[in-house]
Amino acid sequence: MRQLIVSDLHLDPNEPERYRAAKLSIVNCGCDRLILAGDVFEAWVGDDGADPLDKDFLNFCGAHSTDTVFLHGNRDFLISDAFLSEHEIRLANSPLQHFSITIIHGDELCTDDVRYQEFRDEVRSSQWCQTFLNKPLEERRAIAEGLRQNSRETQANRPEAIGDVAQATVDRWMFGDSSDLLIHGHTHRPAIHVEQHGLRAVTSDWQKSGVGVILDSSSCGRKLQLCMLRPERTELLEEWQHYEGTPEWKRNS
Repeated sequence: MRQLIVSDLHLDPNEPERYRAAKLSIVNCGCDRLILAGDVFEAWVGDDGADPLDKDFLNFCGAHSTDTVFLHGNRDFLISDAFLSEHEIRLANSPLQHFSITIIHGDELCTDDVRYQEFRDEVRSSQWCQTFLNKPLEERRAIAEGLRQNSRETQANRPEAIGDVAQATVDRWMFGDSSDLLIHGHTHRPAIHVEQHGLRAVTSDWQKSGVGVILDSSSCGRKLQLCMLRPERTELLEEWQHYEGTPEWKRNS
C-alpha cells in the first residue's frame, strides 16, 4: 500500500497555472491512496461557488488513485460529502486513523492560539455553517475575503511560535491515539520530527510545488518519505524506516 499525503495547495481560480502544476506534481507519484489533508482550496464558500478549475482538479484527484480521501482544512471545511462523491472522492472524518498512523489537517494542534481555536469552534458549528450557506453567493465570497484579510493581519502581528503546534497537544494526540506516526499540514513548516511517541511528519504549503509525504506499508514494515513534489520531478528529502517487530523508526542515511 502506497499513500501520498498532500495539503495546503491553496488553489485559487485567480492563479490557474497552479492547478496544472499541482496535477503534474502529483502525477509523478503513483499511489494506491491519495490523501488531500485540507486547505486544498484557498477558500470554499459552498459547493455552488466551485469554479470549473476546482471541479477539474477534483476529477483528476478522484481518478489518480483507487482511493482518494479528503480531510477538511480550515479554509475548505464547507465542501460537502455529496459534492466530493461526484468526483469519486470520499470525505473522511478527522482524525483519519489506520493502525498506529494518524492523519489530520493540523490546526487542531495549534492550541496556543486560543483566539483561533475559539473562532474554529464557532465556524465549525452546524448553526454557523447553515446560516452562512443560506446567504447569497456573492455575500459569502465577500465574507470569506474579509476573513482572509483579517487572518493575514493577525498572522503578521502575532509571535511566530503561536502559529505552530503545541508540544503538549502533540503528545496528547499521539499517546491518546496510540500513534507512532502523526502526519499533518497547516503550519507550512515541512519536516519530520522525532517525538516522544514516534515521528511527526509535516507537509508544506504550495506555490507551484510543495512538500508531501509518501508512506509505503507492507508485511515487512513501513517506509516514510518526505518529498519535494515538482511538475518535472519528485525529489526525496528525508526517509525513515520502521521494520515489523522492531520498537522504533530508523532514519535511512
